[in-house]
Amino acid sequence: MSLRWYRRPRLVVLKPNSPVLDAARAIEQNRIGAVVVQDKGRVVGIVTDRDLAVRALGRARDAATTPIADVMTPSPATLTPRDGVVDAIRVMQERNIRRIPLVRGERVVGMVTLDDLLLDEAAPLQELAAIVQAQIAEGGPVATARTPARRRSLARAEATLARLLTEVGNEAGLDPEQSRIALDVLLTSLVRRLIPQEAKDFIAQLPSLLQPALLALPPGPDKAITDDSVVAEFRARLGMDVQEATHTLAAVAGIIAGGISEGQADDVRGQLPAGLRDVFRSTESVPLFI
Repeated sequence: MSLRWYRRPRLVVLKPNSPVLDAARAIEQNRIGAVVVQDKGRVVGIVTDRDLAVRALGRARDAATTPIADVMTPSPATLTPRDGVVDAIRVMQERNIRRIPLVRGERVVGMVTLDDLLLDEAAPLQELAAIVQAQIAEGGPVATARTPARRRSLARAEATLARLLTEVGNEAGLDPEQSRIALDVLLTSLVRRLIPQEAKDFIAQLPSLLQPALLALPPGPDKAITDDSVVAEFRARLGMDVQEATHTLAAVAGIIAGGISEGQADDVRGQLPAGLRDVFRSTESVPLFI
């Protein structure tokens, strides 16, 4: 789906020297979440309602005299109307943002937001949910309204990831930091080894706090990834010998295979080379985190 549908004939655009008060009034009167800052026909920043709350009100700045250049996010990520929804999702995931100005040349012509994509059902819900979850986890825009439901959701997500890391540590004999490195190395390798759609299906069954970084990886399959390449990366990043790294690979792969559905594990195994396929087998009868 093209982003041309998100062109806006009327878009609030202010200059860098406009006062913060003008931005606040524009956001309130137009019932929007952000205004674009443009200078000499070029987008130079974006100011959100959160920027006003944190960088202006939270720092006791004078709204009538403080220029929005002092509180805006400079050099925002932009796309063009010719780009697609997949590009918008990728940028939102990579930059942990909810709004992307659309430009033609350097001049702003529209805005695509996470809310737009949700309302238009323009992408799989799991991909959009991963953006929201990442912002909750990192204290981003979504986290400014910490409702009890969101706090519970974050607590569940953190508990799920903690349970997985504990399992990795126990099985592989690693401390918490080593467990996270080992998990990141193997998950990244597996995702990069799969074809794109299979990678998305696999990521969807992993703990939500891990999903944004994995969804942002370049699409596979990267056939250079083998059990030997994973062992080599464990050795380099964890200071292991071959025997320790091989044991870690088998332990972590078994835990991941046990954390997803049996059908999904079979699908992943079907795309792995022999060495990785042999270790990607669960000893668990019940998935750990789906």
